[in-house]
Amino acid sequence: MKNKTVKMVLAVVVLGVCCGAYAGVKTYVAHQEQKESEEDSEESTTVFTASTDNIKSLDFMVDDTETTFEKDDDSWVKKDETDFPVNQTTLDSAASAIASVDSDRVLEDVDDLSEYGLDSPSNTIKIVTKSDEEDGDDITTTLYVGDENSSTSQYYVRKDDDEKTVYLIDSSCVEPFAKSLNDYAQMEDFPAISNTDTITKISVDGDNSYELSKDEDTSTWSVKGSEDEEKADSATVSSLVSSFGSMAYSSLADYKCDDKSKYGLDKPYATITVDYQEEVADDDTDEDTQDDTTASGETADEDASSVEENSDDAEQDTESDESVSETTDETSEAEDTDGEEAEDETSENSDSASDNEDSSEEETKMADKQLTILVGNETDDSSRYVMVNDSNEVYTMSTDTLSALTDKSEEDFWDMTVSYVSLNSLGSLKVNYQGSDYKVNVSRETSTDDDGNDTETVTYKLNGSDLDETTFTTFYNKLINMTAQKRLTDKYEPDGDAELTAIFTEEDGDTQEVAYYSYDTNYYAAVVDNKVYLVNKMNVKELFTAFESVVGTEEDSSDKTDSDEATTDDTKSDSTDMPGESIEESDDSTSETAGITNDSDTSEEENTDSQETDSTEE
Repeated sequence: MKNKTVKMVLAVVVLGVCCGAYAGVKTYVAHQEQKESEEDSEESTTVFTASTDNIKSLDFMVDDTETTFEKDDDSWVKKDETDFPVNQTTLDSAASAIASVDSDRVLEDVDDLSEYGLDSPSNTIKIVTKSDEEDGDDITTTLYVGDENSSTSQYYVRKDDDEKTVYLIDSSCVEPFAKSLNDYAQMEDFPAISNTDTITKISVDGDNSYELSKDEDTSTWSVKGSEDEEKADSATVSSLVSSFGSMAYSSLADYKCDDKSKYGLDKPYATITVDYQEEVADDDTDEDTQDDTTASGETADEDASSVEENSDDAEQDTESDESVSETTDETSEAEDTDGEEAEDETSENSDSASDNEDSSEEETKMADKQLTILVGNETDDSSRYVMVNDSNEVYTMSTDTLSALTDKSEEDFWDMTVSYVSLNSLGSLKVNYQGSDYKVNVSRETSTDDDGNDTETVTYKLNGSDLDETTFTTFYNKLINMTAQKRLTDKYEPDGDAELTAIFTEEDGDTQEVAYYSYDTNYYAAVVDNKVYLVNKMNVKELFTAFESVVGTEEDSSDKTDSDEATTDDTKSDSTDMPGESIEESDDSTSETAGITNDSDTSEEENTDSQETDSTEE
């Protein structure tokens, strides 16, 4: 028992000693690390320093090739290739980065440079600076760049011929010299079109060739590909047109291309051509204005000479006849007044000439321009090579930007409006619905009030009977604004008769016909000429319902009940007319309710203008 107690006491003592020793060692190590850190901070070593104004040239490896940039009259040029478009900002930044190189850790007496990647440097940077002495020789300093210390993001370097000393420097001193050649070139801006509203034609020649053309009179677009020219969807084209105002290059690939095949530009993937207009100075207007200014100046000189002659004559008359001083004074005053008016005219002419000079500086005209983009091979970063106009420079451009043009076809621009005929130009509308024929005639009369203001009154008649304008325009707006989800390109053979056929006749005699056939559970097929549109079935059902309201067959049973009540209402019976012609003898209810009129002819005429405006807006 006693031995066990002694052992436990000894164990506790040993444990205490060990803990104390551990704490002491830990404190000592921390103190030493802090001391070394302070010494390193205090002993920061300058590897290289110079004024950026004194740096004459920079020589380093670019794309595994030794490349030299020299200062020429404060501008950087590429040695042996002076036409290279040097990016001055990039080279100035590189010079600033290398002008002050410090190291917070210096390794001396190094035996093996391979440990730091300095046996085969990744880059060699030579800095040539002017001597501090006026007649001194230039000074060349060479920095050899080795591996990167991944834990500190610093690089190992050695300087000049000293192979025993290695410095650890910040990556910001090295990275400006680790770019490709094109990164040191000045990249031009893409010639974006400032006013895309002036674009009149866009053509794409490639796997899917098409051409978009703008009608300058109506500002509407049409598209033409392998098929006939068709009306284009305005929203789709507008989005495409606006993109030319914000296009931009991604990067420079070749500043002086002498082999287009390297980039697939000898046989382009696509060629994009854009016709547009640009505002330029009107030189002809300037010349005309100068001629007008010269003529105005000559007129002013003549007027001034006339004033001087009149003044001399007045003085001679006064000296020769003092006895008629009153008359002379009056004459002199009159001549003085004329002289003042002449001087005013001279001043006005001078001001006019000055105004003409100012306006001549602002005179511009619209000149026709063309933008051509050659699209080549794809790159590794989701871009394609492009060349613009006659430039020899090759750039890259985002595939997403280009695909909005190159990956489209004429079908993507088709206008999906099934049958649009403006109500303002409609002369008549024939409709066959479920086997029955109907005809709506549109009449327009213009009257002039006492103040000379013209007012147009529009009336609608269904089979010769008055038709409520609101009811008709509600249906008509659905008919002309029907939009398809897609178009069939394959041949279409209807299974049965059309459920609704509408024939538009415009006032100028032009006609258009549309027929709606049941297609499947989701669509109706709307056939216009040789085009087949697939329209949402619910939208077509709404169209049918609206037409049933026009002809009064929406609810046959309620119509019969209401007809008995209508006979007791004198006002309604007076204002209700029967159809002028029979629609279908087998359909008595349709025939009896085909004619729908307004409550009164007078109210119809008074409200026609406002209703016409509302229906047009709808």
